[in-house]
Amino acid sequence: MCKVLVVEDEVLIRLTLVDALHEAGFEVLDTGSADRAIELMNEQTIHLLFTDIQLPGKLTGLDLARRVSERFPDAGIIVASGRVQPASADLPPRARFFSKPFGFDQIIACFKAMNRP
Repeated sequence: MCKVLVVEDEVLIRLTLVDALHEAGFEVLDTGSADRAIELMNEQTIHLLFTDIQLPGKLTGLDLARRVSERFPDAGIIVASGRVQPASADLPPRARFFSKPFGFDQIIACFKAMNRP
């Protein structure tokens, strides 16, 4: 089963996205910090990542996206923010950026497209 890691410090957004992804058939892990996300990705394979850019802790969502891309080169990555607009050069290859607010259906459709063999 395809495993999604959701990293979002805004609890309501995180829980709503987790529920929507579960309903769409994804296995979901979630956390509110990139530091904890690194621990989770060291314990298991991540197929898809959703991360906010601004997160508590030492690492940003962009740092996390780069690390996931290095560790799991085939992983689909979505980076989101309501405050920061990253340059495309700041994103890992094949990563997509979504500006907040976004539709949860947009995120699910993007992940489904990224997950096609």
